[in-house]
Formats: sequence, C-alpha cells, structure tokens
Amino acid sequence: MQYVAAKFDMVGSRKLHRRSDVQKHFLHMAAEINVKFSNYLEAEFIVTHGDEAQVLLKASHAKWVFRIFEHLSISMAEVDLRCGVGLGTLSTDLQDISIGMDGEAWQNAKQAIDNAKKKRQTIGFFGFDSELQTHLNAIGNLLCYLQARWTKEQTETILLLSQNHSQKEIATLLGISQAAVSKRLSAAGWQHYYCGRESLEMLLMKVGYCYSNQASL
Repeated sequence: MQYVAAKFDMVGSRKLHRRSDVQKHFLHMAAEINVKFSNYLEAEFIVTHGDEAQVLLKASHAKWVFRIFEHLSISMAEVDLRCGVGLGTLSTDLQDISIGMDGEAWQNAKQAIDNAKKKRQTIGFFGFDSELQTHLNAIGNLLCYLQARWTKEQTETILLLSQNHSQKEIATLLGISQAAVSKRLSAAGWQHYYCGRESLEMLLMKVGYCYSNQASL
C-alpha cells in the first residue's frame, strides 16, 4: 500500500513573538484539519513538537495534501510554514494518529522538507516519479510564493472563500461591498492561483489514480 506523508514546520519558531499563543493556535488548527479533511486522512494530523506536525493520507487521496497545507498556512498567516510531502510505503503498522510509524513515506517526507529548507523553498515533494516531482515542486512553490504576498485583507477574504462562502456572503461577513470582495481577489491574483492549484491537484490525482488502480487489481 502506498501512502503520502506530510511534515510541517514553523520557520524560525523560536524567534516568534508570543510563541506559546502561536503553538496553541497550531493545536487548534490540528483539530480543525482533522474535522475538515476527515474523509481523506488515513491517520490524523498531529502536532508533534509544538512547532512541528505531520499527517498521513492514502496515495489515492494525494490531491488533498496541498489543500491541507494551504488551509494551515492561510489560517496561520502570522507565521511562515514549510511542508515536505513524501510518497512511499510503511514499514510499521498503520496508526490512527500520525505518530509512531516509519517507512518510505515518512523518510521521503523528511527528505522533502530537508530539501525545501536547503533551497529556501516553502514546499517540497520527494519519492515521486522524477518528472512529476519536478513539476510538483515548481508549481507548489509558485503557489506558495504568490500566497505569501497576499495582504491581511486578501488572506481574510480567501480564507472565507475556502470555507465555501460566496462573494456575496463574504461581503456581508466583512461589512464591505461585493465589488470590494471582487477587487481583493483580483489584486491577490486569485484566478491565477486557483488555476495553478487545479494543475497541481491534477498531477497529484495521477498519483492517486495510479495506486487506486493497482489496489483494485
């Protein structure tokens, strides 16, 4: 069985102002992710060292790994986060929570986040087909680069959009006009980001499709 493991790390967490509050927010986000993405997690998202976390999905649900990182990074826009995504098998029994396991998937996730750190990138993929991996790393980091340049107001608007609110509903919630919502999304390059994210997810779906077909043979 093939899995996708993801590791997350706060960049420069020891220098954070009010670090304990940020860590509490991280724990809150773990609980939120476990509810929001419950249908796609093979082992629950868990914060492991206060400023690190990890999660495990089946390869057939690989497309959701970027959405998890996106939701986490948008919701915790006050800190810089890094993510490493690894594809592979497990060498230990599957656990309900993403801890106490080992195998290719986890080793590749560690390699992915180490590679991203060395290259000063936000996200890394490792253990995938080499050509696919090149595309995943390129598109993933372009999306993260764009996301990092959103203003507080743009991030707030996109977070509500990710919660399936319409632009009209967002306008009401934020107390601004619908035209102002549209302007924020346009200034954030949302349409370009959205198309890029779809391309990344299509590539990840190829991984999922491949291994779901193998499992059915």
